[in-house]
Amino acid sequence: MDTSAPPSRSFDRAFSRTYAAWERFASGSGDASGVPRSIALSWHRCRDVYRIDPTTAQAEAVRGAPAGPVHGRVLAELGALAASFMAGAENRLVAVSDGAGAVLAAWGSGPAGRRAPDTGFFPTMRWSEAVTGTNAIGTTIVQRRVCSVCGPEHWSTVLHPWSCTGVAVPDPVTAAPLATLTVASWREMVSVRPRDLLLATEPLVTALHEAAARHRRLIAEAFVDLDRRSSGAVVALDLSGRVVAANDAARRRGAVPGEHAVERPVTSRHDIRSLGHLVHEVRERVREDPGWQGTVSLWSALTADDETYRVVPVVAGADPIAFLACTDARVGAGDPLDRLVATPDRPRHPAPRVPALGAGGQLVVLHPSEVRYARSDGHAVWLVTDHGPMRATTRGIDQVEHELSPLGFLRVHRSYLVNVGRVRDIASVKDRLVLSTAPGEDERIPVSRRYVPVVRHALGL
Repeated sequence: MDTSAPPSRSFDRAFSRTYAAWERFASGSGDASGVPRSIALSWHRCRDVYRIDPTTAQAEAVRGAPAGPVHGRVLAELGALAASFMAGAENRLVAVSDGAGAVLAAWGSGPAGRRAPDTGFFPTMRWSEAVTGTNAIGTTIVQRRVCSVCGPEHWSTVLHPWSCTGVAVPDPVTAAPLATLTVASWREMVSVRPRDLLLATEPLVTALHEAAARHRRLIAEAFVDLDRRSSGAVVALDLSGRVVAANDAARRRGAVPGEHAVERPVTSRHDIRSLGHLVHEVRERVREDPGWQGTVSLWSALTADDETYRVVPVVAGADPIAFLACTDARVGAGDPLDRLVATPDRPRHPAPRVPALGAGGQLVVLHPSEVRYARSDGHAVWLVTDHGPMRATTRGIDQVEHELSPLGFLRVHRSYLVNVGRVRDIASVKDRLVLSTAPGEDERIPVSRRYVPVVRHALGL
């Protein structure tokens, strides 16, 4: 591949400061000033988490089956949009990828079209940020929104002559990207703005949300019907592993509507809060056999013994949209799934660092053990650290919980997450459980009543 020719002088001049920032950061400096925050965060991931060499990073060939199914309508509509963006373009590349960044189709014209194969913009190549570094496809998937990456904002030097804008189409239930649409130009600014891609994909996103609303009604009807016929605990989970409904018996066992049942317990005993780990297996079983039902054995603190749950999928058309779990044996038997819950899947790229914003707005990368707890203030989330309070780079306590849970953090209140390994004091104040990570200081982390069983279990009480 010929990468010796520099970008055009006007393109180079437009990004001279960005290149200087990239050069400083790639050489080890912590200063990422002069670039958008989303790019700076991606650079931090590339250098400190993925440890990517920017001089050798390139797309990887897709091996084996796709990472997951893509809705046929999504691909059809993105293909039509790609054709409209290509109309009359003289230096443009348009690519459609799946939710893992694997290019499914690409169209090119002019210099961009000629350079695309050498760069790796063609089907069977995957542009994940964890392998290729900051790029419009992979970084859009990580950020789960529209993303523009121009010139040396790319982590890989191979991509410095490119200007790209991408948008992810999210699953309305799991929020995970289903596919992406990316528009790029070679040695000039791409004329398609992030806003253009958002507006172009808005009808598709709206249609997906309308379908999800219909599915929610089907799930609610299935839950009510099973609860009416059952005398045991009944819980409904969507395909993100979130509890969408639970009867009183299920709530007493720890199922909390609105929360993700993907807890990884301190001990080897998995209870109802681990049911979310069944999502992938249930989905695959139902695709093989639409009439499939299963069973799983989970620990119950109420009975101090294992209980068998019947797993009943909820299907719309030929696709599973949720599943119900019930302790009533009258619901019927099924294939055992105990092995899956005993060995839950681990994240593909566990993040060993926590990015935060310091007092001056500078980016700080923390080790998880340096963060004592997190507290929400509206949509903003503050991390209380060994170096003082810092603002989380992610907005919303629910999203911060999703990122920090694999690192040993536990939700204890609607507004608080606590690092379980940093808890030092446990007290009861006015019949309420209160935690502290700083003995001797007036620090009180409240525990909501509904979280008390979870906290006691995590702390071995």
